Amino acid sequence: MKKKKNYLVILIILLISLLMSGCAVPFFSGNEPVYIISKPVKIAVVGNPYSYQVVVEDDGKTELTFSLTVAPEGMEINRGTGLINWTPTAEQMGEHEVGIVVRDGWYMDTQNYSLTVSTKQLSSITVIPSSMSFTKAGDTKTITSITAKYNDGSSKTVDKAACTFVSNNPSIATVDTAGKVTSKAKGNTTITVSYTDNGITESAKIAITVTIAPTGGG
Repeated sequence: MKKKKNYLVILIILLISLLMSGCAVPFFSGNEPVYIISKPVKIAVVGNPYSYQVVVEDDGKTELTFSLTVAPEGMEINRGTGLINWTPTAEQMGEHEVGIVVRDGWYMDTQNYSLTVSTKQLSSITVIPSSMSFTKAGDTKTITSITAKYNDGSSKTVDKAACTFVSNNPSIATVDTAGKVTSKAKGNTTITVSYTDNGITESAKIAITVTIAPTGGG
């Protein structure tokens, strides 16, 4: 009986110690752990605003606090919302390590990732129309528009004078420097449109179909 009392006293002492240290509060409060569930944005462009909204899974019982453990110079995180903002400079091109911590009072979670900073680069071009059909030789049609797209999500309309145009088979259809296509003979070919920006060239193709109907006899 005496041993049981001793065990009970020890248990009470341990329980009081845990409560005083705060270690047992999550258990008794019913608070659930917090987890970061969002995927980081790992690409940034020099001179363009970079943002990443950290999203967590949490029971909402306690206030969340976000912080950065490691980050490039100038990067900031909103301590209450977890929104990261930054505008990299030309001197910050390359790879950077980013470390995030979120705390809910008792639990915490971390996320670490590598972020690459590059210059704005041409990634693709879009040509309208993407195909042309002709029903007789000598018909002409002109490319309507050319749009350049960049790795930062921006785009711009490109002057046709800044592009090059090449016919894969000039015997079926030709194209001039202004983007005017002329049908020559029955068949299929492609017109390749190319645009170069800051040393990077991207191309798009236009499908050409020429179907010449036979002339009627008397």
